[in-house]
Amino acid sequence: MSDDTRIADRLAIRELNDAFAFGLDHGDVDLFLSIFTDEVAYANGARKLAGMAEMEPFFRARAQSRRLSRHIYSGLRIAFDGPDRATGTGTWVTFAGEGIPPVEGTMPFVVSDVRDDYVRGADGRWRIAARTISPVFQSASVPTLAATMGKTA
Repeated sequence: MSDDTRIADRLAIRELNDAFAFGLDHGDVDLFLSIFTDEVAYANGARKLAGMAEMEPFFRARAQSRRLSRHIYSGLRIAFDGPDRATGTGTWVTFAGEGIPPVEGTMPFVVSDVRDDYVRGADGRWRIAARTISPVFQSASVPTLAATMGKTA
């Protein structure tokens, strides 16, 4: 792989992470879902979703809830394992609450370590094949997503 190709690959993978944050935070579910493979394995703490069949209804319901969030990431490290596979790790900070902005409170809801597996599809586009979100710090003062959506888990 040439340096130019790897730079383009790194930018494309960063764009996946940008689209994750923007799509989730602004209710653009189609954009959000477009960054994952159809067979994606998604884990956020105890919540595990397998494939688009589980991802789509969950995140469409989330977009309809009163949940308000902003996701910020830093320290994204990308390692390539061949021309069409890569892994990434980074730190994500999430601010969350319920209601119409501005929502009171400026403390993060959660700080998480995130690990991704990326694959380049036959169409040449990079997508997330697996994302594991591991909370490191979490605020007890912000309602969980499950509580916001009226669920117990």
